[in-house]
Amino acid sequence: MKLDMASVTDDKAWPLWSLSAATCFLLVFAFSGTSGSFFWDYHVYEKGLSCYSQGRDPYACASGDFPFVYPPAFLKVFSVVDFPTAFAFLVLASAAGIACVSLSLKSLIPYHRLAPSLILGFLIGGSGFASIQTGNISVFAHLLLVSLSYFLYTKRSVYTLVPHAIAIILFSAIKPYFLAYVLLYLFLPRRSLFAFVAVLLSVAGIYIAQPALYTQLWAGFQGAIYNQIIQHGDAGLTIFAVLSRFGMGKAGFILHLLLMLLVILISVVLRVRHGQRSVQICSTSELFYFLAILILLNPRLMSYDFSVFAVCLYLSMILSSRGDGWVGLFLKVFPFLTILPLCLEGLFDIRVHSLTYYFLTTYVLLVAAVACRWPLRLTFTRSA
Repeated sequence: MKLDMASVTDDKAWPLWSLSAATCFLLVFAFSGTSGSFFWDYHVYEKGLSCYSQGRDPYACASGDFPFVYPPAFLKVFSVVDFPTAFAFLVLASAAGIACVSLSLKSLIPYHRLAPSLILGFLIGGSGFASIQTGNISVFAHLLLVSLSYFLYTKRSVYTLVPHAIAIILFSAIKPYFLAYVLLYLFLPRRSLFAFVAVLLSVAGIYIAQPALYTQLWAGFQGAIYNQIIQHGDAGLTIFAVLSRFGMGKAGFILHLLLMLLVILISVVLRVRHGQRSVQICSTSELFYFLAILILLNPRLMSYDFSVFAVCLYLSMILSSRGDGWVGLFLKVFPFLTILPLCLEGLFDIRVHSLTYYFLTTYVLLVAAVACRWPLRLTFTRSA
């Protein structure tokens, strides 16, 4: 009888969840990307590689509104490996990975709540649509690593560990903040200390070798990074970005670290409060919460990083609460508040700087995820 009542409740919830996701998607689609330009970051990769193959300095000839800001390792790898093929493989692999994760999670949460929740999380602030529109490699790398992390947690074997480790090394060689995913090895139910050390040494070796082997390219890379972050103020969406705009980048970086330490401390308190004395991740909900924190460790969080951060928190919250109570209302309504600036610009030409609402959204979403975990019953945590 209880199962029947739960099924009825889920059936009644289906139309509202689906309507929310469909409406949010249509609004984001209607009011995003009015410039008509697509995949501009992808074209930056191509331009940088083209300059390099012609013997020119990619950090000079590929400069402009969207400069080439990737390390020499990127140039060396993709001057040998065909970049369009590798990029297409990454896109397909990340899509397949998330699809497999979604199918696997059907046993934990009704799919007619899970699927709309995924869509709503990906569309917060229009970030998911913007991520795909830019063609930035980061969003696909994050999605692939989140998928590999899930299967490493659920089906620990050499066949899940090796691809996960290789992916971290490859993406960290392109963007160092992907190295944060290596911390997962310390908190799995079965720790992987060997993989942890091997990945750290591999990435360290890559970044030690580049300045020594490719001195001119490395100098150009450092200059491009400095110009992008300091001179152009492209510092991301966190408190680091806000203070960087006032010439207080160091203070912003320190404050970002302090905020992350506070989040970690609160998370530890929550685990102790629920009787979780072990340091290992003990539920799927906690896994996605942990992955979201790893993504947020990056002080220069961009919209393409944020979109996957939001998806992970949405997955964590829906798995913790099944979308009942205030959490379900929050999950359905919050995306509409975050895309309101897009609607205002599209309808009335009222411009709200993206940093403003992305910055607020990042921390509001994080607070909501913490609040969602606070009243958890220990019995449900164990069953999850």
